[in-house]
Amino acid sequence: MTTTNTGQQIPPGRPSRPAGKVDFTFMYAAHDAFNRDLLRLAAAVEAGRTADPAVRTGWEAFKNQLHAHHTAEDSWLWPALRGKATRPGEVSVLDAMEAEHARIDPLLSGVDASLTATGLAGLTENASALASALAAHMEHEEDHALPLVEAHLGPEGWAAFGKAAGKSAGLRGAAELFPWMLDDAPADTSKRLLSMLPPPARLLYRALWRPGYTRTPRWGTATN
Repeated sequence: MTTTNTGQQIPPGRPSRPAGKVDFTFMYAAHDAFNRDLLRLAAAVEAGRTADPAVRTGWEAFKNQLHAHHTAEDSWLWPALRGKATRPGEVSVLDAMEAEHARIDPLLSGVDASLTATGLAGLTENASALASALAAHMEHEEDHALPLVEAHLGPEGWAAFGKAAGKSAGLRGAAELFPWMLDDAPADTSKRLLSMLPPPARLLYRALWRPGYTRTPRWGTATN
C-alpha cells in the first residue's frame, strides 16, 4: 500500500493521486469495505449460499452502513459544498452525486426482494446491477467530488463533516462502523483509522466493539 506525504493511505488497485491537503483515508476505507462486501455477496450468490444466516447478516450490515454513509453525505457534505462550489461544472458533480445515491436505493431493494423470494430468480442480475452502480458511483466520487471537498472545504471542512456525522451516529454507530470497516483491512489502514479515535474509543474498540463483531458470523468467512 502506498502512503502519500500527508500520511494518506492509497489501497492497492486505486490510482495514486498527488498528495493534497485533506486526508481521505476514512472515505477510501469505507469504499473498500463496500467493495469487499459486494465481492462477498457475489461469491455467496455464485455458491448458492444466500439462505445462509451468515450471508443475510453480512448483507444487513452492508445495507445499514451504505445507508448511513450516503445519509451523512446528503445531510452534511454535499450541502456544505453547495454553498461554495458554484461553477456549473462543480454543481453538475454535486447533482450527480445526489442522483446516483437515489438510483442506488432501488437497486438495494431489488437485491432485498430477490433474497427473500422463493428461489434465486433475478438475484444474480440484481446483485450485479448494484455492484456496477455502486462501484461507478464511488469512482466518480473519488475522481470528481473529493477534489471539490479539498478545494472548497479543506481539512477544516472535512473535519467538520466527520464531526457532524460522528455526532449523529454516536457511540453505538461507531461500535458498528469501525469493526465493519476494518474487517479484513490492511494493518496500516487499521492503525491510521484507529488513531483518529479518542483513546477511550480505541479502548472500547479493542475490548468490546471488535470482539462483539467477530462473534457474529458474516458472509460465511472468517473475520480478522
